[in-house]
Amino acid sequence: MNSEQTKTAIAFVALGIAVLAIIGLFFIDIPEKNRDLVNIALGSIIGWGGAVVSFYFGNSDQNSKSGDK
Repeated sequence: MNSEQTKTAIAFVALGIAVLAIIGLFFIDIPEKNRDLVNIALGSIIGWGGAVVSFYFGNSDQNSKSGDK
């Protein structure tokens, strides 16, 4: 497994976790005392997914392919 395949696998795992976390909100009842903690955790998990999307569709991926770094 080369570096590009490893990055892709990690990206898919991060996106999968973010999607499962969002879907879980529809089926899991969160106790009132834990809502703040769950909101903070979900914010960071969804942030991982956003970072993956911004890398693969943003400027970072184009710079690494062209060697302009």
